[in-house]
Amino acid sequence: MEMHTYCPVCERSGVQFAPLPDFYRQTSMQHGFRHFGRMEMIALNSYACQACGASDRERLYGWWLNQQIEAGKLNKGMRVLHFAPEAALSKKLRQLGLFDYRTADFMMPGVDYNIDIMDMPLEDESFDFFICSHVLEHVADDNLAVSELSRIMHRDGCGILMAPICLDISDTLEDPSATSDAERWRLFGQNDHVRLYSHPGYVSTLERNGFAVQQLGLDAIGQTVFTRLGLSQTSILYIVTRTPRPEHPHAGTPDHEH
Repeated sequence: MEMHTYCPVCERSGVQFAPLPDFYRQTSMQHGFRHFGRMEMIALNSYACQACGASDRERLYGWWLNQQIEAGKLNKGMRVLHFAPEAALSKKLRQLGLFDYRTADFMMPGVDYNIDIMDMPLEDESFDFFICSHVLEHVADDNLAVSELSRIMHRDGCGILMAPICLDISDTLEDPSATSDAERWRLFGQNDHVRLYSHPGYVSTLERNGFAVQQLGLDAIGQTVFTRLGLSQTSILYIVTRTPRPEHPHAGTPDHEH
């Protein structure tokens, strides 16, 4: 039986997927980035839905969101915060009409909160669910950013927390001296990135800053879904929940500096 492609963001079956624009390959080669095409989640030949523009990762988020809504785990009225909101996915979430949905970004116009993810003027546990995709590779201190995400998440909440992850390296690569566009392209694969995550380095960053991490890859999701959504075989969806925060053993004493 023929297996039709499917985009869970625009809910169309039989859609065509467009390849990643060749600009990225050409610019990577021009600057000597050695890991082009070696990211954990990037479908070079089936990157964008031609109907709505949703990227491969957006399609994976859309599929997971549909599963959670059907299972009654994401419910009407939940407080949702979407960082650097992708146009197609944001449109889907608004049209669902289920959530108390808000958007946030440091510079993007039209969002609900123009905020710095490393220092958010939001109350503790103020959101039940968040989506933060491909943001952490841009921020100066990702430990601060992840800690802030943990702080604003309700203790019973969860989030989609994603970043580009390189399959070829065992340790996350950072170099604060790399400030030029050319050097950042060469080291990190994009001129506005400040690090290149390894898989163990990424998971460690999330875990040491307040999150338990669930990794959903091919084995958990299944080949049929991967094929229909046009995903690369190495794709992993990272779902985070809060780890219990330890009580301070000596009340009234100053906190240690982070």
